Amino acid sequence: MSGPTTLQVLRSLETGPRGLTEEEAAARLARHGPNVPPVPRTVSWRRRFVRGLRDPFTAVLFCLGIVSAGTAAWGTTCVITVLVAVSCALRATGEHRADRAMAALRDLVPTTATVVRRPAPDEREPSAPRERAVPAPRELPAEELVPGDIIRLAPGDVIPADGQVLTATGLSVDEAPLTGESSPTTKEPWTPTTDPGEGTEHLCFQGSSVTAGGGTAVVTATGRHTRFASTTHEASGVPGGERAARARAFDRSVHGISWTLVRFMLLTPPLVLVANAALRDRGLETLPFAVAVAVGLTPEMLPVVVTMCLARGAAHLARAHGVIVRRLPALHDLGAMDVLCVDKTGTLTQGRPVVDRSLDTAGRDAPEALDWAAVNAWWTLRLADPPAPDALDEAILTTPEHYEGYEGIAALPFDPVRRLATAVVTRPGAGLGVHTLVVKGAVENVLELCALPAEERTRLQALASHHAAKGLRVLAVATADRDRPARRRGTASHPTWSPSDIHGLTLVGFVTFRDAPDPAAGPALRALADRGVTVKILTGDHPGT
Repeated sequence: MSGPTTLQVLRSLETGPRGLTEEEAAARLARHGPNVPPVPRTVSWRRRFVRGLRDPFTAVLFCLGIVSAGTAAWGTTCVITVLVAVSCALRATGEHRADRAMAALRDLVPTTATVVRRPAPDEREPSAPRERAVPAPRELPAEELVPGDIIRLAPGDVIPADGQVLTATGLSVDEAPLTGESSPTTKEPWTPTTDPGEGTEHLCFQGSSVTAGGGTAVVTATGRHTRFASTTHEASGVPGGERAARARAFDRSVHGISWTLVRFMLLTPPLVLVANAALRDRGLETLPFAVAVAVGLTPEMLPVVVTMCLARGAAHLARAHGVIVRRLPALHDLGAMDVLCVDKTGTLTQGRPVVDRSLDTAGRDAPEALDWAAVNAWWTLRLADPPAPDALDEAILTTPEHYEGYEGIAALPFDPVRRLATAVVTRPGAGLGVHTLVVKGAVENVLELCALPAEERTRLQALASHHAAKGLRVLAVATADRDRPARRRGTASHPTWSPSDIHGLTLVGFVTFRDAPDPAAGPALRALADRGVTVKILTGDHPGT
């Protein structure tokens, strides 16, 4: 199975590598709409007030108020009406304020994108042909993106729409909001061997962020048509029968008590009427008394008391902890919780790697592998053009600095195909004209470049697999001394090195990484344990982590 090529995608979107013109973008914006995720329809305060009558206790009180009015018990009717109004007003006001606060938070962080567009005809020279209009990158609000736009990606950018990668230089993307995995995904342009049915290495999705490298992409979907929007819709769009099966514990308990009261209320008046008719020969004359008995069975103040307590709890969470409660019954759900299922990445961990151990080839702790990895990371970032830092380099460079005595000569940045990064340095004590190649990368790829017997290579691969099975990320580090290449392109002091020079390496060891735990996770887990809440971790990582 082969998917559409990059050229086919560009043709289907009626665009090209030079981007759209401003007039084309304006027409598409009018046709497709702004690039904003679907948000729930705003509910007015009045509608929320009416919805409050769906609460079982409130509905029972409302029905009793109607019955009381029918029996001319105006005092009881007024009291019940006030209680119903207060309960509905408190709930509607709390939920309305929470929705307004959520909308304000969304507006606080405007998202922009670097878009390549060609000027409209009236903005360029009249003699310039349409196809020769010079494209100009510009910063635009993300909601103005349309399918067919060409966007530029740089480290730190949040990808504003779904797209297909056109060019990439060491491009790595964090897709944790979509997949929950903390490891960045390498993105590459489409090639004839790429199978879109098997992977998404040539695609980027709204909501993910660029962690390293850069590139360009063509926008293929915006707004509610993005994968992020469809995932959100699927998570929130629960069918009616399923929604009933997933009713909250608070709703179930309230409904149970309410139906018990309703049964008593429906049973009591007929019994009172029958008893009075049989014993005292009175029938409809005792109807007001029967209604009074039914009203007496109903805790009129309970809806108001429950709503006021939940509202005060929501206000306290907002003031003391900055937590916005959108639905007041959710507070009861939180208090009634006995099992909490949490995601590991980004919840219990910070979603970034930290160095775990530095190992020699025998699996013993040794600093040499980490020292050489730091030399590689430092000079790769200093000499690469453009620099493409990633999370592993940042973790390595937070360790004590042992790379300052080296002088960088050249660098081959991380190649997602070869899965290696190489730095060429001169080190103290080396002979004149001797350069040291420092290579770090995937274990399999580094071992292939080392001069090792087959049995030793198998043993080292098993050692690395043993640590990887614990949920650790493993990098191999190797070095080799080379004489300065002669008659190569480049200056005499900085000759040019190529991937063909990387062979016959000596393995130094391995560096392992783990996810950095969130400092707040420990106290939170202890607090949950003290309150009898069992925590279940949902993760795709190895159980050992």
